[in-house]
Amino acid sequence: MGAREAKVSLQDAIDSGQIVSIGQLLERATAEKLEVTRNGRDYLGLRGSDGRRFRVHFGFANDSRTHRPTSTSPQPEPKAVCNVRRSEGYWIYALTAHSPDGMRKACYIGQTINLKRRFREHLRRNRPGHASFALFEWAAQEQAEVRATVLSWVDGDQSYASRFEGYWLKLAVEAGFVAPDAHNWGRLPQPSNPVGQPPRWPASEVLAASIPLPELVEHGLTPVELFVASRVPF
Repeated sequence: MGAREAKVSLQDAIDSGQIVSIGQLLERATAEKLEVTRNGRDYLGLRGSDGRRFRVHFGFANDSRTHRPTSTSPQPEPKAVCNVRRSEGYWIYALTAHSPDGMRKACYIGQTINLKRRFREHLRRNRPGHASFALFEWAAQEQAEVRATVLSWVDGDQSYASRFEGYWLKLAVEAGFVAPDAHNWGRLPQPSNPVGQPPRWPASEVLAASIPLPELVEHGLTPVELFVASRVPF
């Protein structure tokens, strides 16, 4: 569907109440074979079959951005944002940024036992050559927003979690993300059995669940994970 026709159709559906959530909007975009290029606070950037980009605007009520559209990838039940930390395991998370024109995207994949503290560190304690510093430099050059998504909960020790961190980095690179300075932080093993994880980067789910990093830090929230990896032997 061309950009002009798609914009009119989607905006009319939003304004008339046929589409009432970001999840429904993403499902409609997928069904009409539109490419999502940007997920803003009150708008969605899309690309039509003619290659032209456009935006539709919305004001969905009670939209936690954790509703996920139908996918062939394994999915947990939809969950709300919370700030309760689990114990005896690690979270795998992604920091992502997309260029305004939707043509380029970059990411940082990490693991932590304390999401609120780690997100705060990324936002306030970046320094050259360390962790996500290069991603923030990339985002600044592209004038892009850095968003955070909790990808998976790993029930196991740090060595076990590192394998899933490596697995998610592989999925991101295969999906076209660049990983600035990954030679410093991304040399990780991968699990022989990525239990509970998707076979490819779940773009729609990650996009729908992502939240601007400053917003997470400001409100002290942590999104619930998209997937879960139970402890298994290697």
